[in-house]
Amino acid sequence: MQTKKNTKKSKELYATISLILISLLILSLLFLNIDKHKVINLNAADIKVVDDRAVLGASVAKVVKTNHGLEFTCQITKSHLTQPYCELIINLQDLSKQAPFTGLDLSNYEQIGLWINHNHPTQPGTRIELRNFNTDYSNKGNEIILKHNSLEYLEAYVPNPIWLKLADFSIPQWWNNSHNLTLKNGGTDFSNIYSIVITPTVQVQQGMYELTVERIELKGKYIGTTVLIAVLIMLWSIALGYVIRRLVPAKEVEIEIPEQASQTIEFGTMSCPLTGALNRIGLRKCFDQLAPTDLQKLSVIFLNIDYFEDLYPNYGYKIADKILQQFVNEVDNTCRSSDTVARWNSEEFLLVCPDTELSQAIDVADKIRAKIQGATWPNEIKITCSSAVAQMYDEDLNDLITRANKALYKAKNTGSNKTAA
Repeated sequence: MQTKKNTKKSKELYATISLILISLLILSLLFLNIDKHKVINLNAADIKVVDDRAVLGASVAKVVKTNHGLEFTCQITKSHLTQPYCELIINLQDLSKQAPFTGLDLSNYEQIGLWINHNHPTQPGTRIELRNFNTDYSNKGNEIILKHNSLEYLEAYVPNPIWLKLADFSIPQWWNNSHNLTLKNGGTDFSNIYSIVITPTVQVQQGMYELTVERIELKGKYIGTTVLIAVLIMLWSIALGYVIRRLVPAKEVEIEIPEQASQTIEFGTMSCPLTGALNRIGLRKCFDQLAPTDLQKLSVIFLNIDYFEDLYPNYGYKIADKILQQFVNEVDNTCRSSDTVARWNSEEFLLVCPDTELSQAIDVADKIRAKIQGATWPNEIKITCSSAVAQMYDEDLNDLITRANKALYKAKNTGSNKTAA
């Protein structure tokens, strides 16, 4: 027995020492601030220039590789174009793998450094673009489809070299307006940079624009600061939990639960304590109890309280909670006895309609919307809801719910108090 205790104490000692050593290592990494660097090989890169002559403009761009770097000249000439332009394009695609649209993943870098000597008196400003290729929104052979991660600066007010944070880059409004992207693809993307572009800003005046690109370098962390801090917090949280468990003595108490109380406890684990609607555990059990005949014509209705996120800041938690409770009551009183309502998240509810065709489910959804719109709510707040209906076909429950959820976003995007199917 004593040997087992000693072994346990030894393990605890080793765990404590390991925790301290790992913590010291993480703190050292944070303190030393070790960076990783990547230098763009300008001599090996494919360099080209583009100017507005391609669209019948009159500007002329040239580039020459020298021992000092890339000497770029741009003669801006006014023409029928409202915004004359010329660009220095440094292609980064990996030609050795015969994959012309495989660029560099810069998503783990934080800054880009530019060693650029400017030799133009008007100081029109410079725009740096990191153009990204992604099969979700890019087409091979079309430069415009490359996402333009852009940043502009006035060289008269910055040092040389200048370090630009990738977090400060943004997508130009014209590019976003010309592409119909999801929220996932709408922001900056540095995962597959196909080219680095240096060009005057759109406010450039007529005249000669000259610069020499001597060096381009990227800088980032081997391990991000956020990751290190998260690991440190996680380790000490685990250690604290272990200590608390050791300090609190374990008690095994056998309690005889009457049958009625047992049923109440089971209901509590399957329902939302605020609204009384089923939670996801209860919803799962509801689906499990459906007969095969019910699944043949099963429909679901998503119900979303419109602008619910405004209730908490404008009216407080008590009013918002009362609205949630009344919402479930209104749905229960309006839907059929065979239907079951479950709370999906903070403002979304799912109504399960067994043996119900799509047209019937749409009628139920419209009745609920009308009931919600006509009801009297706390503080005389006007409440409406959006709904989405889907009927099961040759698919599983997850696919059915996913399809209904997508329809709900369709209903919300077309305006409040709408039904989509």
